[in-house]
Amino acid sequence: MRNLAVLALLCIAVTVTAQQSVRLDMERAFQLATDSSITADRYRSVFQEAHYAWLSWMAGRKPQIDLSTTPLQFEQDMTQRYVSDTDNDEYREQKRLLSSVSLEAQQVMERWGGSFYASTGLAYLGNYGDYIQHQFATTPIRVGYRQELLGYNPYRWNRQTEPMRLNVAQQQMNYSVEQTGAEAVRRFFTLAVAQEQLSMAQEQLQSCDSILAIGERRFRIASISKAELEILTLQRSLATTALKNALLNHQKAAKSLAVWLGMDELTHLELIVPSILPQFSVTVGDAVSQATQHNPNYLSMELQELEARRDADQLKRKKGLNASIDASIGLNQVSERFEYAYRNPLVQNQVMVNLTVPISDHGKKRNAWLAAQSKVETAARQRQEQRRDTELDIVQTVAEVNQRQAVVDDTRHSLQIAEDAYTAMLQRFIRGQATVNDLSLAQQYWQEARRDQITALQDFWNSYYHLRQLTLYDYLKGEPIRH
Repeated sequence: MRNLAVLALLCIAVTVTAQQSVRLDMERAFQLATDSSITADRYRSVFQEAHYAWLSWMAGRKPQIDLSTTPLQFEQDMTQRYVSDTDNDEYREQKRLLSSVSLEAQQVMERWGGSFYASTGLAYLGNYGDYIQHQFATTPIRVGYRQELLGYNPYRWNRQTEPMRLNVAQQQMNYSVEQTGAEAVRRFFTLAVAQEQLSMAQEQLQSCDSILAIGERRFRIASISKAELEILTLQRSLATTALKNALLNHQKAAKSLAVWLGMDELTHLELIVPSILPQFSVTVGDAVSQATQHNPNYLSMELQELEARRDADQLKRKKGLNASIDASIGLNQVSERFEYAYRNPLVQNQVMVNLTVPISDHGKKRNAWLAAQSKVETAARQRQEQRRDTELDIVQTVAEVNQRQAVVDDTRHSLQIAEDAYTAMLQRFIRGQATVNDLSLAQQYWQEARRDQITALQDFWNSYYHLRQLTLYDYLKGEPIRH
């Protein structure tokens, strides 16, 4: 909570200071990257597209009601008519006014692949000219059912593919946002290493100044040789150059992290590096199980194979005999007066059966089906390859996480030994009991131990967040990851 308060105050102060300073720990950097970075927001926008497509499909499974109307249609032309008085055909002017409205409700039947429908309608026809007539045609009610009898049923397949498609989009968003957070952790430790190197370079320069001053005093009393004094002078010059390089690397790493987190590139970041590792255990079996359920690479390959099977089924049914039926029953009536158009309606029945029999297409449909079958086999093999590659990555990452925990403990122990050895050697050098080479070697070991410590932490956390991304599972909280 303290870090959040500090960050909020510093965000306000940026309006009055040219460069704000922020203390940032690894968890907060990960949270900023996954919650509010531009990259994470882009991945969420992509998911919203898939989410709305799924909502559209869900809405399509419910009854659909449509209103169709032609408010006004006027026609004026010359039409051919037979005139009995002259026993001849003549062209005469004809004017017609038409208007219609209908309301239809439809409900798909996913299991059967057809749809029930019900409709009602009203139409008006007015003829003007030599012959004037007005008619109202009504259909008070009409109900029916239409379906392909031997054909492809898209509704049955959609019941399998659409929920899976939404799940893939959800997990792909989680995977991508997790990748954004993992990149923030990587940049965090790149800056942490640069920060440690800068600190060591500053300490090295201060140490070289102190040691050089001691060396000059000892040279004046002939306690060390001129060559040893020149070595101390050279070490100070090298420390000055190392400090300049460390400062440039630190500035570059700081800008990279700040921009990734959506901060101003001039923000001064003071990192709090986690020194204590969390206690948790993970096995390969558990990791593979979580990845099977959540990793979008698994799920997308499964979806592709299912879609290939759907396409093959569609082409298989199209290459043979196809039949469809449309049957309805209803009432209708026609009258010159509107109030009579709904009186004493007559029964209206309609049954229509369509057959399509392929005679010869020179193998067009068969070859298309065989190509679809090959696509099914290809999708199945790709799914197996993806599973193999992902499981291999998981096995390696789990091993790295478990091994790097021990490496961090070893480097912490080595750092303590190297620091104690350097402190003791520095005191011996001050008392004249150690040479310049002895002190330089002790200092070198101490700095290497510091670098090894921060690098071990970097490798552990990078491996851990890579494992999180592969499995989309938070091993510290013990729950699946949801962004």
